[in-house]
Amino acid sequence: MTAATAVMAARNASAQARIVAYLVDSVILLSFIFLFFVIAGLQLLVISDFAERDAPDSSMYAAPAIVLGGTMIAWSCFNLALLRWRGQTAGQYVAGIRVKRQDGSSPSGRQLLLRWLLLDPLLFHPLLAVIWFVGVVVVVSLTLNEAALVAGLFFVFVCLIAPLVALVAVLTDKQQRALHDRLAGTVVVRAE
Repeated sequence: MTAATAVMAARNASAQARIVAYLVDSVILLSFIFLFFVIAGLQLLVISDFAERDAPDSSMYAAPAIVLGGTMIAWSCFNLALLRWRGQTAGQYVAGIRVKRQDGSSPSGRQLLLRWLLLDPLLFHPLLAVIWFVGVVVVVSLTLNEAALVAGLFFVFVCLIAPLVALVAVLTDKQQRALHDRLAGTVVVRAE
């Protein structure tokens, strides 16, 4: 173990701090979901002339896409921008922790993107599993497409297990690193 690695290991964030950050970020994610539910509802109201006539089927199908697509894109951009700018999500800021490279330097944009896409429990969140499931039901009811069913249920499953995988990894890893940290070459440390 090098001296830099030993110093970083002493500063690793506790599992409790990571859980607090996750819970705070979950509340913020819920506000993003509600925002896009409102946008989808407004889209339906406007298209239907404020319920004077029936909304076309296309706008009914667009509503779940607005909720899922809008939430996923806005949530990802919000967190990736915060991680790149401050090295921490809003929840990590509240919990007093941040993301660093193993050597203690700031992670690159590529590392942050990898970390985000490789089972980060904020991207693959149980709240998003509900939206994925509704999306699967809508798409399969319209198309009867088995591939859409399998793909959608895969994302539902990943959203349900990603937080558990991250928690087990943090609790069992000597450096308290989750799988997405290990794959991206990052570590979560206490903020200075």
